[in-house]
Amino acid sequence: MHTPCPPGWHFIHMDILQESVNQPINYLSRIIPLGWTLPSAIEVVLMLFLRYLTSAEQLLTRKHTWCSDPASLGRFVTVGAFGKNGVFISAHPTGYVSRGLGICPKVAS
Repeated sequence: MHTPCPPGWHFIHMDILQESVNQPINYLSRIIPLGWTLPSAIEVVLMLFLRYLTSAEQLLTRKHTWCSDPASLGRFVTVGAFGKNGVFISAHPTGYVSRGLGICPKVAS
């Protein structure tokens, strides 16, 4: 994680969109017209930690969200499964689908 989080407000949904579950990252094309985009991995991690610090609520305990960060081999970073062992950060190919993977959209600035 070498990408810093830019200062300012970051409006991110605290749960994945139900209709984005079991969809590849290309589902993003359906939410862009709504003014949403993918958050970066650092934005999601900060959301999870800050929410936990302020309310003790753990978000994305059994789910993961696609992130805008590219990874090696044409994959994209996913973040989620926040629990007693921390946060799970992984990467999946663009066509990958899973019943626990979706999109926590970010309001595009």
